[in-house]
Amino acid sequence: MEVKSSDNGQPRSPGYLDRTFAINGRIEISERGTANSIVSDKDGNLCLISQIDDRFRLSRYLVDGTKDETFEEKTGNFEDGDRSVPTRVLLQEDGKILIIGDSLKAGVLRPAITRFHPHGSEDLVFGRRVITEGPEDATPAQLPYKFVDGCVQKGQKILIAVSYTLHSGRPLSRLFCLQTDGEPDRSFGNGRGFIDIEFHDRNSYACNVQTQSDGSIIVAGSWRDDGEQQRTRTVARYTVQGILDVTFGRSGYADIVVPGEQRETSQIEGLFLNNVVGRIAVQKDDKIIIAGSAKGPDGLSIGLLARLTREGNIDGDFNKGNTLLISRPSNDLSLHSLAIQPDGKIVVVGRGIMANTTMELYERVSETGEIESFWGGHSVGDCTDVTIQPKGRVVISGSYGTSNVGPRYPRVWGRLGA
Repeated sequence: MEVKSSDNGQPRSPGYLDRTFAINGRIEISERGTANSIVSDKDGNLCLISQIDDRFRLSRYLVDGTKDETFEEKTGNFEDGDRSVPTRVLLQEDGKILIIGDSLKAGVLRPAITRFHPHGSEDLVFGRRVITEGPEDATPAQLPYKFVDGCVQKGQKILIAVSYTLHSGRPLSRLFCLQTDGEPDRSFGNGRGFIDIEFHDRNSYACNVQTQSDGSIIVAGSWRDDGEQQRTRTVARYTVQGILDVTFGRSGYADIVVPGEQRETSQIEGLFLNNVVGRIAVQKDDKIIIAGSAKGPDGLSIGLLARLTREGNIDGDFNKGNTLLISRPSNDLSLHSLAIQPDGKIVVVGRGIMANTTMELYERVSETGEIESFWGGHSVGDCTDVTIQPKGRVVISGSYGTSNVGPRYPRVWGRLGA
């Protein structure tokens, strides 16, 4: 592969900052917060959802990373007086923009959703919606972890997966299905509009959901045996009506086990973090990719990537049928999100913690599970989401801060993908 240089002498090879994007390869926002999720439309324009203080902000950028001045940038809350944390920005088939996140008010944490028209005006018919059909005693997370996520089905119905933590410390996971107008879909879950997710009939954390080409619903997360700290990553499949598909994996479930994985320890008794599964994606051939983290032999977290066949079996064509583990010396690593390039290569992003400082984590993996030379070396930052523009640029959202516990500022990186 020929490697060309940019005007400033930097090689133009995959993984390097694309200096033609935004300002020297980066979009930077001066207000304190985080850039939580980003998505590219079919033309390469970018919708970005950030958290600024206790509110969300929806912005749009053109293909080259300059701000779209025709778009009505919005800063708001899911509910008046709440603390709104956006998790996911999604594009519907008609171009409307969905924001999914959580709303914390009066000590109660609930999933929430709102919708905007393609040019940024609020969809007043859809409105701002806080989902109240959950447990009344859900508590805020003691440490940061993903509470809610979602996806759009074909036909524009909306799936929202939620991992509640109750005052008892017990988890309760629930999958909601909404109609296109935001009302509960009563054809789902025997008329309730939701189902509870219990992997292997156990209390579970499940806040990842995607769909296969036939509409089957893929849910992923983790669970553990009573009295155990080690968690098991599990993927389950449900029909469009919310019925467990027992033909998937083993009786409806597929477990991703890392041989010899160290037991999880926690400084907070009863704390059960679900970041062992950060994000899932479904390929065009309906194979399922799982990104997350595991505990390495040295007790540090390492990145994890696995692939299942359409029917929930370990895919022997990916890393010879083994879970792919990504580690770096003196780093606690976790994978938060992933995107699939048109050529089938997988870009994963996340965070490494080294000397109490968050470091960018971004890697690219071939279709068969080989790690490529994509990462450019240690650099301060926290990568939360990734999208691929039509011409191949890799665009990553996240934040920047000089320490793990200090102030953070939203940032978006544009990296060369070809």
